[in-house]
Amino acid sequence: MVEIEPERLRRWVENFAARNGGIAAHHAEGNAWTIESNEGTSAGVRWALADGLPAGWLLDGDPLTAAERLSAYALEPRRIAVLLARKGAYSVGVLDDGRIEASKTGTAYVQGKTKAGGQSQQRFARRREGQAHAAEKRARDAAFAVLGSARFDSLVTGGVVDGILEDPRLAHLKPAAHFGDIAEPKQSLLTETAYRAIAFRVRVVPGGADLH
Repeated sequence: MVEIEPERLRRWVENFAARNGGIAAHHAEGNAWTIESNEGTSAGVRWALADGLPAGWLLDGDPLTAAERLSAYALEPRRIAVLLARKGAYSVGVLDDGRIEASKTGTAYVQGKTKAGGQSQQRFARRREGQAHAAEKRARDAAFAVLGSARFDSLVTGGVVDGILEDPRLAHLKPAAHFGDIAEPKQSLLTETAYRAIAFRVRVVPGGADLH
């Protein structure tokens, strides 16, 4: 599985064709745009930000034209909300066509696990739990402040955000895409994640095996 930026999709399709004896066929199949090479290798292309690809007319014509149309669709201006959390740190924001309109970022100390035993271990565990709860509360408050009444097209999340989204004030927020492993949440990572969310995820299967 690889991630392909929208601007690179046409070139990736060209290279796929060159490496696999040309393209024999391509078609929309469920949520994926499937490309089949003359050598039997298949590629399933999915847009990261949605469950399905755009309307069928985007896939008409030759595969390079389809790639160009999909790229243009992915690069259309959008308002994307981003919520990131990791190890006591969080960053949340709303971006309009890649530009941050509103955001909040914070870091809280959460003690790591200790090898101490007995009462010391219990004391450290209680302290760590208290720090984690306090950090999550700050993240929930920040998420509500930025996203509670904000207008956006899609929400993208990264890291460990389940506890934050359990806040009743945020019950209306439904992520369209999630990235599990992220770096330390910072404002700059909001922009990177929003751009990553409009990329394409491509799964290449040698020999034409089942893509689903």
